[in-house]
Amino acid sequence: MHMPTTGISKFLDRLLRPLFDKHVRSTTIIDGVDLIRRLQAYTANGYLKPTTYFCTFDITDLYTMLPQEESLDILTEFLLEHGYTKVNAVPIFVQISRLRSFL
Repeated sequence: MHMPTTGISKFLDRLLRPLFDKHVRSTTIIDGVDLIRRLQAYTANGYLKPTTYFCTFDITDLYTMLPQEESLDILTEFLLEHGYTKVNAVPIFVQISRLRSFL
């Protein structure tokens, strides 16, 4: 990918990936072993029922599926919802407004 925004995208990924991963770990299955462990725990806790449905999905290209402005709004909401007011000591609204200037 050699788009003008590739550098920004990589920077944001390095900056936000640890925050995102921290909050989605409990709902993210990372491999087959993790899946088996979670299914065992799910069963042990009595959640697995004959009526339980499982689904999977794969987002092949998130960057083109969401408008850029909407993506920034979602990012802001995620950070605020999880109690972040700053990222690397810079207020998130300053960070977001800087990003908007690139759009």
